[in-house]
Amino acid sequence: MHDGMIRWRNATNPGYEELWFGLSGAPVVAFDTDRDIFLGPYRTQREPLAVERGRCFDSIAVGDNGCASLQASVELKTGENKDLVYLLGMGSPLESWRDLPSGKEIVREFGSPERLTVELEATKAEWSAHLDTLQVSTPDPELNSMVNVWHAYQTHMTFNWSRGVSLVEAGDRDGLGYRDTVQDLLGVAPMIPDEVRERLKLMLSGQDSTGGAQPEIRPWLHKPGSMKPTPPEAYRSDDCLWYFNTLPAYLAETGDLAFLDEVIPYADKGEATVLGHLRRAMEFNLERTGRHGLPCGLSADWNDCLKLGYRGESVFVAFQLRLGLKVYGELCARLERTAEVEWAQAKLAALDQNIHDACWDGEWFIWAIGEDGTVYGTQEYAEGSIYLNTQVWAVISGASTPAQGVAAMKAVHDKLATEHGVMLCAPPFVKTPVTVMRAVLFNPGNKENAGIFNHTQGWVVMAECMLGHGDQAFEYYRSFMPSASNDRAEIRESEPYVHCQSTYSTFSRNFGRARVPWLSGTASWAYFSATQYILGLRPQIDGLLIDPCIPGAWPGFKIQRLFRGMNLKIEVKNPNHVCKGVQRITVDGQAVPPGVIPANVLKDGSKIEIVLG
Repeated sequence: MHDGMIRWRNATNPGYEELWFGLSGAPVVAFDTDRDIFLGPYRTQREPLAVERGRCFDSIAVGDNGCASLQASVELKTGENKDLVYLLGMGSPLESWRDLPSGKEIVREFGSPERLTVELEATKAEWSAHLDTLQVSTPDPELNSMVNVWHAYQTHMTFNWSRGVSLVEAGDRDGLGYRDTVQDLLGVAPMIPDEVRERLKLMLSGQDSTGGAQPEIRPWLHKPGSMKPTPPEAYRSDDCLWYFNTLPAYLAETGDLAFLDEVIPYADKGEATVLGHLRRAMEFNLERTGRHGLPCGLSADWNDCLKLGYRGESVFVAFQLRLGLKVYGELCARLERTAEVEWAQAKLAALDQNIHDACWDGEWFIWAIGEDGTVYGTQEYAEGSIYLNTQVWAVISGASTPAQGVAAMKAVHDKLATEHGVMLCAPPFVKTPVTVMRAVLFNPGNKENAGIFNHTQGWVVMAECMLGHGDQAFEYYRSFMPSASNDRAEIRESEPYVHCQSTYSTFSRNFGRARVPWLSGTASWAYFSATQYILGLRPQIDGLLIDPCIPGAWPGFKIQRLFRGMNLKIEVKNPNHVCKGVQRITVDGQAVPPGVIPANVLKDGSKIEIVLG
């Protein structure tokens, strides 16, 4: 205790080791900082001993389980009110610390109900500005609730915290996980594009000159151009390939093509333009291929449990790389960089041939090829014979033929779909050596071992929308949408407004239970797939594409969208009850050809009508 304030120190987390807890409105008469003493033996927060006895113990925690409890004594006359304000802040209670004012100074400034009211209204205004970027009205009120509030809110949480404050993720995970952070930007790009630009610059400066990424970025320690290079054995194969999803979304939202020519240092040495960083990312995978010409899985692809041997080949990363080459070629064509377009097209053609030769198993795409030549994810392999990611990414990347895409997604439906979401693989791993598949350590039906990994669910929705299957896409979406479980909370066992990392599948006796809420890549992909694929509102560099893929029963829906400073009112009508297919577009009463609505046709307050047919 320091002059009526609790001081907390944690020397194991440099840069964030000082916190304080204070009270305004009454003097402190007692306190506790040791949680076990405050609660009492064999007790929980339901019945703290300090509350029962009417006084704290003045306990001081030295290690062990800490808490922060300040007790005040207040006498009230009949009809009298008094306000007490408790405040928690970073820094030292009594002196300035790291350019922060002392806790006492902050309590004096903010410790009144009047000031708190001002700050609360400012917070409401800030969140209204974020949420007002996109508001929808569809025939499904539960979808409306998620898109208008909770999807958007959770994407901000992942942007702000990555996975660093999760109660599940622990250890040294106090920075920004590379692959997670780049994907998290996808969800918030419409709401905070300026912040997304700065975060993109930070993450690009965490890319090594090899083209691979430093697994984790700690902004307070990060010094671009002088970081120790990542050991080769620590590289993951997918880290930098997520830029080919996120960067196009940022460019489409803002039209900021000049960003591609901005020079950003590598983490270890040298520098390149943003476009150069993108090329180096693909070269990293092209330079590390296996015997079939597919990218190596390295220490891990997206699935950290899969251990193929360093030169084993990841089909999922092959599809990611294909999308990257396609996107890079399109950006270079827009910039009239002919030589770069030709390079991308040549590499794409060669990769397509390798995919064609090695990856199709007759009814679906294989999972991976081990360094020893073992092919995983085939009809003959007893465990994990079908893997979700390669089916959906074959469609998303454009690698599959139309017939292959339909067949692969049919296999997903027949073998992986459940009422609570789509399983990552099946059957579960029981006998596969842990040196190959670490998911065997999980019980069947949990997480990567044939569980429902919610991060992937948005990809399933995107693939079905790309095939034009609106009814199926929405059925999948509702199967993992939290608000759809509002009346079955005893099954899901998590808040009905927040996405979780994973859900137990049919292979588990806990089928339907969702675990690891809030800080999950599910948030961005769920929001992105709902708004850009089901509702079909996809910004483009040249303007706005509106191409919904909805349930045929829907008569239509409405959207209000802030796009490049313009508030747009959009109404989609579906008189013939189709799932997909834009028949007619009008902007402010004037007909516009189907396709991208040019940005220069739009103005603040424009009314857009889309008729499906």
